[in-house]
Amino acid sequence: MHNDAMTLAFNSDTRLLVIAPHPDDEIIACGGLLQAVARAGGRARVLFATDGDNNPWPQRLSERRWQLDAQARKRWGALRRAEAEAALDALQCDGLDGMHIGWPDGELTTLLAPSRCAEAIDTLTDVMADFSPTLVMVPAFGDYHPDHSALALLVTLALRRFPGVQAGSFHIHVPPSSAGQEWSLALDERALERKRDALRCYASQLHFGQQRLLKFARAHEAFDIGTGVPDTHASGDRWRWRIALPGWMARIGARHLRILALDESGSLLDQRLPLSDPRLKVVRGKGVLEIGMQPLVAGAHQVFAKVEHGVGIFVYDTTLWTAAEAS
Repeated sequence: MHNDAMTLAFNSDTRLLVIAPHPDDEIIACGGLLQAVARAGGRARVLFATDGDNNPWPQRLSERRWQLDAQARKRWGALRRAEAEAALDALQCDGLDGMHIGWPDGELTTLLAPSRCAEAIDTLTDVMADFSPTLVMVPAFGDYHPDHSALALLVTLALRRFPGVQAGSFHIHVPPSSAGQEWSLALDERALERKRDALRCYASQLHFGQQRLLKFARAHEAFDIGTGVPDTHASGDRWRWRIALPGWMARIGARHLRILALDESGSLLDQRLPLSDPRLKVVRGKGVLEIGMQPLVAGAHQVFAKVEHGVGIFVYDTTLWTAAEAS
């Protein structure tokens, strides 16, 4: 944590909206924050983007079955939704409630496609208009889980319609070096124990050991100011990226380049190209890829790319989204 981290302060006018990709992310990242808002007399709401229904290994262990069909996934999602409500109750916060969108777990990046992006942004806009938040907390754009980074971008696009709303982001699956200017919140013993109690409500996530989950119940919560989506503008006659390859994820291999081009209102293009595609000029360095290409679409306001490994059993991205450099 940076030494210049600022302490968060709230009052009765605070209206906090925490947007969680999956049930349990809200407690891991913001269990103390939600309590702090309640103690100050403010209101808080948690918006669960998914029900966490695509969670096969804990479900297989719990139900002692290998094959999981659509009905099994629906059943698991209902269980995790119920756990989420119990977890919020365990925080014992007045003025706290939860909402569920029910977007597909593990597939939030598909909502960035041109055919779906506008509808997803409208859904988030409706939630914000209904609740009128003063502060919105989202997962960091620099998160290796694709659901987290996709949600950060969707919320950023929705927040363009609410210029007076402050945004912040929380870290779960992020490299330590990615932290920027932070807000800091210290939890007292009572708040920390309630956070732990709330995490214990997620019994479906305890099959690999309670301590594995409770280690996330840290006594300090830290947040970046903003969602982490860089405000860069694509320009020039080439798109260029310098993409860092992180640790063990780099050893999985790099197979595809996922490109996302946005205009002012949302997505213009969402395309995946093999790194062997002749349109790409790829220069491999130590721990980095330098990639250049002719623009695939005109009128892009922002252009992002990430390298994907293409191995279905691995949830996390090979690299983070990287903004195209101006040429």
